[in-house]
Amino acid sequence: MRNIGISLCCLLLLACQPELEPVALGTLERERVVLRAPVTELISAIKVSKGQPVQAGQLLLQLDSRSQQLKVSQQQAEVRRWQAMLAEQRNGSRPEQLAGAEAEVRRLTAAVLLARQQLKRQQQLRGRGLSSQAELDNASALLKNNVAALAVAEQQQLQLQHGSRAEVLQQAEAALEVQQQLLAQEKKKLQDLSITASRAGLLEDLPYYAGERVMQGASLAIIAADSAPFARVYLPQAYLTQFQLGTAVQVLVEGRPEPLRGRIRYIAPTASFTPYYGLQQSERARLMFLTEIELTDAAKLPTGIAVQLLTGQIDGTRS
Repeated sequence: MRNIGISLCCLLLLACQPELEPVALGTLERERVVLRAPVTELISAIKVSKGQPVQAGQLLLQLDSRSQQLKVSQQQAEVRRWQAMLAEQRNGSRPEQLAGAEAEVRRLTAAVLLARQQLKRQQQLRGRGLSSQAELDNASALLKNNVAALAVAEQQQLQLQHGSRAEVLQQAEAALEVQQQLLAQEKKKLQDLSITASRAGLLEDLPYYAGERVMQGASLAIIAADSAPFARVYLPQAYLTQFQLGTAVQVLVEGRPEPLRGRIRYIAPTASFTPYYGLQQSERARLMFLTEIELTDAAKLPTGIAVQLLTGQIDGTRS
């Protein structure tokens, strides 16, 4: 009976305790920039230390660039080759080429004349019965071959004299432009092997060491951006109807007696799991909505410090 009485007393005491007021707790956050490996490669050098402030454009670490440098050199040679080909098309034929084409035309002209004389002689001999039909056919074929060769030589001579057509020049120019674009791509890949800070801030983490081979897409550096921090809190469902985007609020920061002013910039459309620091016994079944608040006068506060969204009135607006 005594144990039953003690149990009843405990239940009565728990029932008399007031229900805890739901609170919106969270932390102070900054935008985090994650720099990832563009390719699978060795880390050849690390130029900074973890926890060091960095500036935008500052070199953080260097990946091995020897293989990519070879690709750049190969593409540069290809560009030079196409530049030379285009220059040849634009400048036209050299005097030596023109002279050679003219000499070939003269040689084949003489060969045609000689073949005609031989054919005429074979026709006369054949008429007298002094030669065979095969010899006459060979003389006729020789003349036809020389006439065809002369026509080809004359066309080549005209091509050298007139130069390349406009369409041929356009094709060469387009091919050179393609090669130049490929060279720009290879140079960009080479430049990307130098991992630089994309924004000013604090270098939070360098997960790898010099000499390690990192996989493509691996996180090489994490920077907390040097910008105004914001409060990320979990808003209980009970307060969801009291706040909206743009609402002016007050945020209490741990270690500061006076709250900071801010304005809600984001409220999650769906509920999240209750954070561990909000797991009071009476709140475990309540839903929480992730909320972000822009703060004023918070630039010097450290990242990760605990904050709490205050409820009440501010500038006549419900917060």
